[in-house]
Amino acid sequence: MEGDGGVRVEVAAFGYARWTRTYEVVPTEPIRVLLAPAPIGLEGIEVNVAGRAGDPISRSRDAFVIDSLLLRTLPAILETDVLRATAVSPSASAPSDYTSVPFIRGGTSEGTPVLLDGVRLFNAFHLGGFLSAINAEVVERATILAGSGGEGMAIGSLSGAIDIATRDGARDEMRMAGSLGLASSRLSVEGPIGNSVSYLLDGRRTYIDGFTLALKRMGAISDHLPYFFQDLHGKVTADLGGIRRLSVSGYRNSESLQVYDSEETNTLGLSWGNSALSVHYRDRIGDNGIFDANLGHSRFTSDLFALGGGSAVYSNDVRVEYTPPTDTLLFGDGIMSETRADLRVTWRTGRATITSGAQATGFLGDHDYDHTDEFDSDEGFFFSPVDLRESSWRLAAYSSVEVPLQRGFSTRAGLRVDHFRKLATTVAPFAELSYAGSWWDARISASRSHQALASVRDEEALGASFLAYDLLVPVSKSPVPRNTEFTVGWEGSRAGVRVRVDAYARTLDNLRLPALGARPATGAALGDPSLWVVSSGSAKGIETSWSWISDVGFSLLGSYRWARVSRTVGSRTYKPRFHRNHEFELGTSYARGASSWSARVSLRSGQPTTPVLAVVPVEIHGTGRTELVPLGGEYNSGTLPRYARIDVGWRRESRVSWFGGGSIVPYVSVANLFSLPNVVGGFVERRFSTGDIRRVYVPQLPMIPFFGVEFRF
Repeated sequence: MEGDGGVRVEVAAFGYARWTRTYEVVPTEPIRVLLAPAPIGLEGIEVNVAGRAGDPISRSRDAFVIDSLLLRTLPAILETDVLRATAVSPSASAPSDYTSVPFIRGGTSEGTPVLLDGVRLFNAFHLGGFLSAINAEVVERATILAGSGGEGMAIGSLSGAIDIATRDGARDEMRMAGSLGLASSRLSVEGPIGNSVSYLLDGRRTYIDGFTLALKRMGAISDHLPYFFQDLHGKVTADLGGIRRLSVSGYRNSESLQVYDSEETNTLGLSWGNSALSVHYRDRIGDNGIFDANLGHSRFTSDLFALGGGSAVYSNDVRVEYTPPTDTLLFGDGIMSETRADLRVTWRTGRATITSGAQATGFLGDHDYDHTDEFDSDEGFFFSPVDLRESSWRLAAYSSVEVPLQRGFSTRAGLRVDHFRKLATTVAPFAELSYAGSWWDARISASRSHQALASVRDEEALGASFLAYDLLVPVSKSPVPRNTEFTVGWEGSRAGVRVRVDAYARTLDNLRLPALGARPATGAALGDPSLWVVSSGSAKGIETSWSWISDVGFSLLGSYRWARVSRTVGSRTYKPRFHRNHEFELGTSYARGASSWSARVSLRSGQPTTPVLAVVPVEIHGTGRTELVPLGGEYNSGTLPRYARIDVGWRRESRVSWFGGGSIVPYVSVANLFSLPNVVGGFVERRFSTGDIRRVYVPQLPMIPFFGVEFRF
């Protein structure tokens, strides 16, 4: 009551602005009040729908999920890298230190697509495969799907997938984050647009070209490396009420390399780039259904040009005459593009969950690379001439149902039907029986998948260990490549320790592989797929992973994998050069206050190699000279030395008041701390000074320190 006899009415509700009105007399009718929303600012809350943050085996029974917390706790090589982080999964194995793209359960890169917000990203890396092309700052999670059943049915690939989802932009205020590293810098800006829309924009650019040029001018190095890469990513998300949302994500990158020889008489120019666009819409169907619609397009372009024929004359180490290169030696360009539309519906009934979807995928591969008669190189150049243009369409429909049974048992079953235009129609079933106990689960499953894309890569070439780039082409003739897989799994959790064990057996049929020549290791890494032959392969293994996250800042993540992998080309069956029978990974981190320390241990058996049985002199016809030629044993029946590496890292967060407040995080990491002499290949060499014959190993990464600083405002 007011002092003058009037009445003041106040209405307050959590999350709404206070409503106040004064009346001279008490109202006789009910008062209808419409409150205006007034959101209340809260401290940030991190919500985990399933599993524990930083624990990749607690979030999905079908996958290994790497979140942003785990990305930050692993020691960085050059900088935080989402593709290199996948190596903590026992299913993933990189063929060498120089490539970040992993191979999954004996498959190769063409059978394991890298998806960015639902669209395939071709050659998703920089520096020939050394560094991921996706900015780790914007990654919400990376899901490693090892098989084709379960969640993998929606992908339709031969060997699982790496599905990377980016996070939404901030919805409370504009923020800025980034880093300054040894090789590149990155920056992201995010914030709200109105009450229901957010944006995220991030970019990265290397300064290897400028850095090496400055060092050359100072006399610190002799050669300048004119190489650069840059990438840009943007995402806009609109919340339309409830679970309804619309997001648009775009990505583009480019790379360029211009290399001269020491006398600038020959030059090699390479340029390539990636672009991708995806749109995702989600809505509810009635009370029990959700549908997701995705539309995406991606494109990869490459260009190659090399000149020779130049000349240089020196006097007392000073160049006095120079003719620039003008003769064309190498030339070519290529395009890969994919357009994909996907509609998926998830419906929950009283007991069952039904998922159904339809897909349409169009692919184009147009590659034309060649060299002139003036080109002269040793064996092992990274590509051989290729000229092809192929396109394909793939229409697919799939459906799966999950039904709980009695006494802890449940079952999942599904079917995927693919129509490959002008090729075949295939059927791929999936079935799983599982049991859930009080602290442990077990499952057994069988699945099949098909894929009508092949690779021009020759994984047996030594150059493939240093160059991860791939060119894909449609399979133009039947039969369609196929994967058939059986899996038995067990998972348990007690006292904060989680353990997962999976045993699998996989058969790969109708692969397209190059025939083994007389010297496979010296072949071209990128060959002519028209010469490939129908081949097969197999893989079987046992994968074990474990995790422990304590309440005092200490965490432990480890994995061990034993596997056998083979390829059969014609009448020859062999172990592929990229495979290791045993792999052990152990990562640990400790956080105290603002600082954190991390370490990672990798122990692996040696990769296969062909043993040298003898070295014999062979006369070169018509020259009167002899050449020592090594005679090898059975192909890849030997083994290279074992692999061991220890990486360590440190980072410390400091709060600052700059730009309204934020944090800076300096970090230091060392790859191969003790510079252990790991190798990726070997060859026989003769010392002409002494005539001695020796086996020379091709080294992996030596000890390399990395440092940088991250910032958030």
